[in-house]
Amino acid sequence: MSWVERVESARADGHTFLLDLTAVDEVGSSDEIRVIARLLDPVGGGIVTLDEAVDRGDARLPSIAHLLPAAGWLQRQVHDLFGVTFDGADNRPLIYHGDVAAPLRKDVLLEQRQTTSWPGGLEPGERGSSPSRRKLVPPGVPDPAVLAAPDSTAADIAVSATGARVRRSR
Repeated sequence: MSWVERVESARADGHTFLLDLTAVDEVGSSDEIRVIARLLDPVGGGIVTLDEAVDRGDARLPSIAHLLPAAGWLQRQVHDLFGVTFDGADNRPLIYHGDVAAPLRKDVLLEQRQTTSWPGGLEPGERGSSPSRRKLVPPGVPDPAVLAAPDSTAADIAVSATGARVRRSR
C-alpha cells in the first residue's frame, strides 16, 4: 500500500487529526530518511503512527496535504530540515539556512559548530589537551580524522559526530 493510500485508510478508520509529521535520518543503520505521521482519532482517542522510508539520494514522497490540510506546513518543515520533497506540495523553505541544505541530516556539517570554541573542550584549569588524550570536539562535530579519510562514508561521519570512535580497517 502506498503512503497516500495508508493515510487515506487511517482517515477512513476515523484518524482524522494530524498530530505530527516529521522525519528521522537513519544514516548509520540504513541509507534512508524515515518520514513519520501520527494521526489521532478524536472520537475514540486512538493514535496511529504511519511511516515511510525514502532513499537519501532522492528523498521524495507524494503530498498528503489534500487529505490533511495541516500537513502542508509540516511537509514544508520536513522539506526544509531534512530535504524530503513532497510532490504536489509547496516546498518553499521556511528558514534561510545559507549554504547548508537540510541541516538536520546527520551527514551535514555545520561550519559554525566546528569553528566555535566549545566550553567543555578542556577540563577546568587545563590550558591545552595533553598529547595522550583524544582531542575533544563539540557534540555533533565529527572527528577530524574521520572527515579527512577519503574512504569515510556518511555513516562513519555521523557515528563519529556522536563522540564514538570509528574503527577503521587498515
